[in-house]
Amino acid sequence: MPEHFHTSAAPTPNGNYSHVLKAGGLLHVCGWMGDVPETGDIIEGGVEAQTDQAMKNISSCLKAAGSDPSKIVRRRIYTLDMAYLPTIQEVTKRYLSEPWPVSTAVQVSGLAKKGALVEIEVIAEA
Repeated sequence: MPEHFHTSAAPTPNGNYSHVLKAGGLLHVCGWMGDVPETGDIIEGGVEAQTDQAMKNISSCLKAAGSDPSKIVRRRIYTLDMAYLPTIQEVTKRYLSEPWPVSTAVQVSGLAKKGALVEIEVIAEA
């Protein structure tokens, strides 16, 4: 049975999902937008600030499960506009290390929270 992890350093889930599930030696981290942990609201400051906050939330989740961003093997980016992609990649690069994880970027028509411009989900080694 998968093991789940939650952290108070990231916003409380507002649905029936876990922050992180460990299954088969991998950590599956839920998609994060730029949610501020204390309020759950999307951080102000545009796509750069939102991406940075999403990566902070991901880092907190990985830490709670005994891992860190250097162990990310898969990254999925959902964005409202592909024009944001260079900024998103530049910000996420601050948290990642070589060898770079495999990655997919998809433009979507909307995200779960009003004002969100980007959502990132990852898979990492436990």
